[in-house]
Amino acid sequence: MGEDTENNNVYDFVAYRIERLAGDYMAQGDVQNSEALWEALDAYLAGLVTVSFVEGKTYITIIDNDDEATNKNNV
Repeated sequence: MGEDTENNNVYDFVAYRIERLAGDYMAQGDVQNSEALWEALDAYLAGLVTVSFVEGKTYITIIDNDDEATNKNNV
């Protein structure tokens, strides 16, 4: 029972961060970057891309079928 409670408190930081960034961009009127991040979130949740955060920038990397990654976008 304790294990279930512990798992209920786990949240995907990447998804949270992308949602927050997308909202921040929209609040600033930057619709293009906001929409790009929502699309990236959909792709991330579908397992099609990986997301990393380096020095305040968000990097989206496409996962190809051969398990090789190719850099796609820098927001």
